[in-house]
Amino acid sequence: MLPRALKEQFVAAIERMMRPVVRQLIAYGVSYPAFSRIVKQVYFDVAQREFTLPFKQQTDSRLSLVTGIHRKEIAQLRRHRKAPQTPEVEDTLVTHVIGRWMAGPPYAAADGTPRRLPYESEGPDAPSFARLVREVGTDIPVRSVLDELLRVGVVNFRGDGDVILVHEAHIPAGDAAGKLTLLGSDPAELFSTIVHNIEHPDAPRPQRKVVYDNIGAEALPEVRAATRRLAEEFIRRANSLLASYDRDRNPQAAGGQRTRVVLAAHYFEEEVVPPESPDHAKVDRPAPGRIRRSQ
Repeated sequence: MLPRALKEQFVAAIERMMRPVVRQLIAYGVSYPAFSRIVKQVYFDVAQREFTLPFKQQTDSRLSLVTGIHRKEIAQLRRHRKAPQTPEVEDTLVTHVIGRWMAGPPYAAADGTPRRLPYESEGPDAPSFARLVREVGTDIPVRSVLDELLRVGVVNFRGDGDVILVHEAHIPAGDAAGKLTLLGSDPAELFSTIVHNIEHPDAPRPQRKVVYDNIGAEALPEVRAATRRLAEEFIRRANSLLASYDRDRNPQAAGGQRTRVVLAAHYFEEEVVPPESPDHAKVDRPAPGRIRRSQ
């Protein structure tokens, strides 16, 4: 339990975090009553699963105590509880193929830069697109996999029979559902990392960002292009690193409890509103270019 002063700061941070969420809820036609029902259901689900007492059944009274929801409403939620739906955009065949392609030799350089692959190779051990698809472990024909990669625009199939990976991440351009799945997973992962660093300062997880607040709009196209290249390089190297520890790809990797590890990169920009007065500009302004961190 947080001390009162820190609890107030936590609630203030949640309120600030919720503003862009509420903005999009309103823009997408999700009303406050609908959102209130969603939050109530989430409170119930989380308390039911994660705030149990050892050797005791989770009662309506306890759920009411830890959530603040009336016992009658708890009983209604229990009766009408829906099975959670958690689609995983990361688990598509396309992303598996891309991930294996960038995981390192023989399909990529040591830094994760993907190599141009022949569709088929003369020897069974020589790298090829067909061998890559078979290593992913799908029973879908190789040509069908290639057709899907061509459809979503992540590869080129050249006339000489070579296959080239042209996009190193797959966020379907026309797939709003896939992007909204990321909206549900990516911010939650970042939030959990920040909370971990608050609660476990002796074992912090990487959480870094670089902020400059006086970049001219005319430079933004160049900045966006440069940061995209930087992010792609980071993801290549991160993918190569994690793939070397993944037991699906490397059966000799270290054992133990199965764990999901995420390394991510994102870009954000917004217009800076001019301060109301010179005195206002001097209050709590971060140093230019400061690398912000949690610890």
